[in-house]
Amino acid sequence: MHIMESLRIALHCMRIGRLRTILTMLGIVLSVALVIALAALNDSLNSSIKHAFTSLTFSITVSPITAAEPGGNLPRDLDDSDVAALNSSRDPSIITTVAPIVNGQAGMRRGSRVYTGNVVASTADYLPIGGRTMASGSMFTDEQYRKEARVVVLGPSVVDALFGGNNGNAVGSTIILGRHTFTVMGVLDPAGNSDNIVLLPMTTARDLLYGSTHSISEIGILAPSMSKVASAIEEANQILDKHHHIKNPGQRDFIVNGFQSVIAGATGLLAVSIWFAIGVTGIALFIGALGLANIMLITVTERTHEIGIRKAIGARRSAILRQFLIESVMIASTGGLAGVALGVGITLAGQRILPTVAPLYLPPPIPVEAATTALGISLLVGLISGIYPAIRAARLCPMDALRH
Repeated sequence: MHIMESLRIALHCMRIGRLRTILTMLGIVLSVALVIALAALNDSLNSSIKHAFTSLTFSITVSPITAAEPGGNLPRDLDDSDVAALNSSRDPSIITTVAPIVNGQAGMRRGSRVYTGNVVASTADYLPIGGRTMASGSMFTDEQYRKEARVVVLGPSVVDALFGGNNGNAVGSTIILGRHTFTVMGVLDPAGNSDNIVLLPMTTARDLLYGSTHSISEIGILAPSMSKVASAIEEANQILDKHHHIKNPGQRDFIVNGFQSVIAGATGLLAVSIWFAIGVTGIALFIGALGLANIMLITVTERTHEIGIRKAIGARRSAILRQFLIESVMIASTGGLAGVALGVGITLAGQRILPTVAPLYLPPPIPVEAATTALGISLLVGLISGIYPAIRAARLCPMDALRH
């Protein structure tokens, strides 16, 4: 009964100071909405990074470098003999696939549309090594590789430039690459900054574009699982050390790298940004708590005469204490609920907008746990912010309060 009476009085007082109450709530609303929106964005970024890099976690690349220490081999290109050495000496349980990769640039056109893109020449095993998937059509086959077929697989940026972004029109059509006509076998899924590629058999590229050179830009290697990546890197180093007559690792003219360091770096950068966002949100909530406490102190001062009348007619200290605590918690909880609604609304809007403006990012999920936590924090803020003003109101002397 006492609590219901205190609640009724608190609601009446909140209506009297409606504008001030709304302004006080605003900071809490924005802070809670920010917590939910950031949590949703964090979930989206984490899922997107995992989705983007999952296919690369088993990939390894071998690239030519200049030896770090004197006395090593002079800089040299990788060539077919390196691929042959890896294929002949590898343990299939550690290294499942080895593919040569030749990179270059070439102009291409379709009718009056012209585009310059990156040409990637490799084998039919390139997709898992490059971490790519097909959006439409299919990858060229081993048989087409052997027969030097004039077929290509296009990145989405190339399809945008030559086919207006229509994958259906692209598959089965022809384009001019260099001075030769090629049939489009398929279209790759978006992958960010490597979407402007044209993928074709290396045998065809050497016959028509690059000449009969045996040099290659890099070698792609695939391990069967994440746990075998380190072993695959070690085995590739051992095989190529023997093939290149390397005695000291510092004299290597090649480097074998996995993508785990890239993934770890991206995850670490995301973690830093999230902690920064949490810090900003914490500061916003702290400022909101200070604002609420300040408003409650002002309220106590303005209603000193009212408090004196209530005490004079028999109101206990506990009743005054409950009234101001309930008022503070109600302001904070109302702001918290409005913040949850705003945060969920922002998340739902992000689910519609993000795939359109940034197709590489997955739609942000509604963070139920973050919403519950944010609402709980807003209640805690209301309770903490109201304690001192409530105690101050409860301790007022009735005679002094009536003379105010």
